[in-house]
Amino acid sequence: MELKPQFEFDKFHIGVEDIKAETENLRRLGNEANKEITGEQLLLSDVKEIPCLVEPFLQQTGLACLAGSSDTGKSSILRQLAVSIVTGETDFIGFKINAKHRSVIYVSTEDLERETAYLLFRQSKKHTPKMLHGLRFIFDITGLYSELDKRLTIKPADLVIIDCFADAYGSDLKDTQRIRTFLHPFQELAQKHQCLILFLHHTGKRTENFEPSKNNLLSGQGFEAKMRLVIELRADLMNPSFRHLCIVKGNYLPASFKKESYALKFDEQNFTFTNTGERIPFELLVKQADPDNGKAKYEQAKELKERGNSYEQIANAIGYNSKGSVSKLFEKAKKQSWDSTVSKSVSGGNEGNENGNDQ
Repeated sequence: MELKPQFEFDKFHIGVEDIKAETENLRRLGNEANKEITGEQLLLSDVKEIPCLVEPFLQQTGLACLAGSSDTGKSSILRQLAVSIVTGETDFIGFKINAKHRSVIYVSTEDLERETAYLLFRQSKKHTPKMLHGLRFIFDITGLYSELDKRLTIKPADLVIIDCFADAYGSDLKDTQRIRTFLHPFQELAQKHQCLILFLHHTGKRTENFEPSKNNLLSGQGFEAKMRLVIELRADLMNPSFRHLCIVKGNYLPASFKKESYALKFDEQNFTFTNTGERIPFELLVKQADPDNGKAKYEQAKELKERGNSYEQIANAIGYNSKGSVSKLFEKAKKQSWDSTVSKSVSGGNEGNENGNDQ
């Protein structure tokens, strides 16, 4: 005969409801403990730098954005990024790739299946179809969050691209709080699956009259605030084959990354980009001249040049990252007729300053 233990609840003035309440309290405390982490634990995790998917700017987890005006090639450069990751390429336009899964989910709301097949064919001529097995496209955005959660659970991805934000959001772009509410689950999704979610977005009309900036985005401040990284892709003012990749917000990047563009050459036949190695100051990308900024920089550079400083020394003094940027500044000064002596100065090849080698 099995003996069952007996407990005299009444003797200790304990009721069943008391036990249930305590059990619920312990469960709640356990859940809260799982959500809590101490400063000691964070320091012992020994994180010395932010892990990057594409060094040094695209972080491995969280939310990011690529924005720009129409016909700058935003979708093309994001497809190129996706192809580079899934095919195991070591770099993307010259920047090192650190992919764990070689898998990307691309949500396309503007280019549908037939158009995407055509564009992908043009961009992937050097790859076999099998090499793109890790690139997964979604064209139906109904229940997008749940669909992404399901697919990422089945097969992890390094990157989720949502092209474009306005279609996925589908509401008032000026409603800051609603935008933040919409983005928060995607932020948690990125954390849950340890991936980067990158939104394609648009800049406002006539923003080419201003310097590249996070404030050029076509939405309320709530969108930009949720992004850890914002990149603006901008067409070159002179050469239609060139684009400028401008990091306008980077929470984990030093200021030097956010002052000058990375100049890219766009191949209109294959819809691909290559890095020229040049960097151009943001104020030189403005369609409308800004005499209070660019001209002031020029006056400072001109004075330093007259003192015998090299272009490299001038760059360091006025906050540019390269001597090539100084050369571009003098070229713009000539175009804008800021100084009648500029033409001779530029065409003279920076004579007297390291024999013109700085240009």
